Amino acid sequence: MGWFFKKKKEELEHSNDLHKEYAELSYQRPQVLFKHSHKCGTSIWVLREFKQMLENVDCSFDFVLINVFDKRSLSNELARVLDIPHQSPQVLVLKTGKVAGHASHGDILQLNVTQLLC
Repeated sequence: MGWFFKKKKEELEHSNDLHKEYAELSYQRPQVLFKHSHKCGTSIWVLREFKQMLENVDCSFDFVLINVFDKRSLSNELARVLDIPHQSPQVLVLKTGKVAGHASHGDILQLNVTQLLC
């Protein structure tokens, strides 16, 4: 039998509002949302490489790591609200309340992050 933990109603409601907070924060500085699965080798590899890419970016931004197992409702809500099908790994870059760029899997490493963020 598999184990699971029920989330409190307040936690579920808060996670469904987080996408709004990220959109609001994106007016101050870009938000880099990385949907990640710690059980996926590709996701682990891409995350490691992407973080190295971000080290070379010389402007201000927020990096948010979203574990798709722990934050399933947030991940689904982002897909619904932004009208971008869920993938993992997946990067969504929000600027001024909108998606400035997105990619999934190996395509993440092809993003011009400096151009997207600065």
